[in-house]
Amino acid sequence: MYHAPIEAQVDVFMRRFFWIRLSIFLRQSRWGFALLAAWFALGTVVFYYSEHLPLREAFLNAIYLRVQPGSLWTLYSFWGQCVLFGIVISIFILQALQRYNPQEGCRMLASEMKDHVIVVGHSHLGARLVAHLRQTAHAYVLIDKDPAAVDDLVRAGEPVIVDDAKQESTLIDAGIERANLVVITTNNIETALLATKRARERNKKASIVVRCYLDEFTEILEGLGASEVISSSKSAFNEIAAHLGNLGAAR
Repeated sequence: MYHAPIEAQVDVFMRRFFWIRLSIFLRQSRWGFALLAAWFALGTVVFYYSEHLPLREAFLNAIYLRVQPGSLWTLYSFWGQCVLFGIVISIFILQALQRYNPQEGCRMLASEMKDHVIVVGHSHLGARLVAHLRQTAHAYVLIDKDPAAVDDLVRAGEPVIVDDAKQESTLIDAGIERANLVVITTNNIETALLATKRARERNKKASIVVRCYLDEFTEILEGLGASEVISSSKSAFNEIAAHLGNLGAAR
């Protein structure tokens, strides 16, 4: 099977979540940008009425593209530097906190996904499926409660949620209502049962494929909403991969 060069794959990974991360950054920084806009608006009004400048010139002074000699400009310039410094520092602190807690950044990225695949459990099958999704640039979210098992993906900034998939809030953060496919590969039968039930309750249209080692739970899982229950480990990946054919690449 042909694999794209490593450089091309890296480029795909970098571009895959760029716009999502940008939208998260802009949303988090919205109050800083709002304060900056309010400061420029105030400066425009002050220069317009106090210095009797044309509106265009008042605005250019307010955004520091013109210099109006006098004490008013000096005062405005000084306080403007304080405002800008405060905004830059707040954004810097915000980004530093996200780097300090990369799991939170990954969770935020996951919450923005849509038309994606949710993989529950970073088991052998789950890890293989995630690798396939990354290689083919499919949108996905991985849920696993073991931080050590997903440490490499978290460090890479992938959409990973380190939490218990049995919790409805975890599935909500994974974008369950917007997912096209849910694949439950966990070895924990309780997690498989509850995740299937809650995923189906939140999303009536998505396909839910469950890998289950215990054949006696097949009917129960189907009754809870599973579209397909796979018990053969040998063919599990091939059967799940067939469901990916109709999915588009990550946005």
